[in-house]
Amino acid sequence: MNLSRTSIILVRPQLPENIGMVARSMDNFGLRNLILVNPREKWPNKKALDTAKHAKKIIKDCKVYTNLSDALKKFKLVVATSNRIRFLEKKIYNNFNNLIQSIKTDSNSAIIFGPENSGLSNLDLRLADFIFTIPTTSLNKSLNLSHAVSIVAYKLFEDFIKNKNIPKNNNIKIIEKASKQNLNQFIDHLVCCLDNVNFFYSSEKRESMIDNIYSIYSKANLSKKELNTLWGLTKKLSK
Repeated sequence: MNLSRTSIILVRPQLPENIGMVARSMDNFGLRNLILVNPREKWPNKKALDTAKHAKKIIKDCKVYTNLSDALKKFKLVVATSNRIRFLEKKIYNNFNNLIQSIKTDSNSAIIFGPENSGLSNLDLRLADFIFTIPTTSLNKSLNLSHAVSIVAYKLFEDFIKNKNIPKNNNIKIIEKASKQNLNQFIDHLVCCLDNVNFFYSSEKRESMIDNIYSIYSKANLSKKELNTLWGLTKKLSK
């Protein structure tokens, strides 16, 4: 587990106090990379800094983007958190072992959390490799944003402490995974090609069909080499 390569992304966060408390939780458990997407309040924000206490550096160093797609460009693995029932063809895990093992295999990972009032939208979830749900009682599944980040951060830190003294096996061949930027560019091109041949014959179903396309390629866990092959195939077929 490399905590320095794991980022926390808050999508459309509403309360700057919650952002500050998220930074405190991250600081408690060794996470340093915070990204904000379209925060509701003006940024930088004094309330967030005041709430962060000793984690002010995380607030000062955090990056801000206007849309989630741009924020995810450099990442190889994207995990979306949600406790709502979703009718999407997406892998859903609620076991921390699945989360930790997935993060261990990727050099740049992002865990995204939605706004306090509504959580992540289907368009947000479309960009994730899988959805992770924190196990709770069936009576109350709602978690405060900073509490949810704290739980996830603690479990990552727990694994880091447990395994940091285990020697690495340097003989393992590392296959470079396609970045989110490259994958999304390919899917945008594919959707454009499908539009040209009237594949989306039903405008009402267009978005759900695109969701399915994203889901198919996310599940494939494509390497950079495999994605380049798909680019070549698609361009040849387009001609």
